[in-house]
Amino acid sequence: MAVTAVDATTVFALPVSLETRFHDSQTLLLPASASTLNQPLALWCGLASRLPWCVLDRQVSQLSVPLDAEGSPTPTATEYRYGSPIPSAAAQASEFRAVLADTMDVLTLAHWAPQGSGDLAVLLKQRGLGPAGLIQHLGIEPPRALALLRARTPLTPREASLLAPVLGLPLDDVLAANPPLPDDLVHELSRPARRGQIRRLAQLTNTTEDDARQQALFATLALAARQERPAEADWPARVDRFFDVHLSQGGQQ
Repeated sequence: MAVTAVDATTVFALPVSLETRFHDSQTLLLPASASTLNQPLALWCGLASRLPWCVLDRQVSQLSVPLDAEGSPTPTATEYRYGSPIPSAAAQASEFRAVLADTMDVLTLAHWAPQGSGDLAVLLKQRGLGPAGLIQHLGIEPPRALALLRARTPLTPREASLLAPVLGLPLDDVLAANPPLPDDLVHELSRPARRGQIRRLAQLTNTTEDDARQQALFATLALAARQERPAEADWPARVDRFFDVHLSQGGQQ
């Protein structure tokens, strides 16, 4: 993936292939000298899209050919040529392009944080669950039960799994009723710089990376809800603290 522009939550990127036999008329073909990989590259500019930060892993190379924000060569660019049109839908290049396009579609829609509707308080009221019921089923303290009923904090995945049978709903539906999560916290845990910490936590807890991100998110959010208004929280510092504690604990086991 070649990243050509970055904003607060997404990147504009185009797929890159080491397989330069396949291309279309919008594909930039670069020689080995055009990147630090020292390999010829095919940049599929026609498949460029805006992707969320969370799909990025690590930087593996840097291009010497200057590209604009849309992925096209700037007027000063050299060392490139465009590919040829795909001759027919039956050509191998057509199938190769379709695979890349499908992959970009998947990456474009990727997300790891539950999209809360804010209906949790109404849902609990409809099921007749008050503070006593939440304390009983979830084993939580009264202040947290009240915060859940007042939509001041979301259910964690563990709490949602305990409550789902009581509510008669699938786990995903219960999580989807949570209050919307703080955008700044979701953004912080989506940053590529957090990927190493997320991967380490997933290894220590034997879970997926998305599960590890959710663990970090809900643990950080729960602590902030007890100590300050989430809207005023210093999320980068709180996420740093979460990983300092949990990764250090994991390394000592």
